[in-house]
Amino acid sequence: MCGIAGELNWVFRANREAVDVMVHGIAHRGPDDRGLWSSPNGTCALGHARLSIVDLSPAGHQPMLDPNNGNAIVFNGEIYNFQSLRKDCEAAGDVFKSRSDTEVILALYRRHSIGCLKFLRGMFALAIWDDQRQQLFLARDRVGKKPLNYAVTKAGLAFCSELHPLSRHPGV
Repeated sequence: MCGIAGELNWVFRANREAVDVMVHGIAHRGPDDRGLWSSPNGTCALGHARLSIVDLSPAGHQPMLDPNNGNAIVFNGEIYNFQSLRKDCEAAGDVFKSRSDTEVILALYRRHSIGCLKFLRGMFALAIWDDQRQQLFLARDRVGKKPLNYAVTKAGLAFCSELHPLSRHPGV
């Protein structure tokens, strides 16, 4: 199932503690692993509660970073066609460290930016911090199978897979 959470803050440093509290509030969605990450400039913090399904190894840990450009992703869901997308990416020169669909999404985003969505078949909610553009990209599948709740705050944005942890965020 997994769960994602995060904060974008254009005024102060993103509140890692608040994101960690949200991840703790969705821990039941992903009991196998937890992760927390902040952008180099502190504008964005991402958190993840992981239920290991596709790649059971530690290589599937999230938030996951793209070593080529510093982008970071948190992802909840499953991309059904990720194996064929992975082969296309490998043919284009990408080298993967995990067997996860998450890493394939990062590679597609690197090539196609938000246009990566047209390739994805599955159920998902995701957040990608684009370090070069200094922007946060939030998306979910076309049917809305995976939840992605957000709140606009005075300083930016907070998001979480579930409403209750989001409602406890200090900016909300």
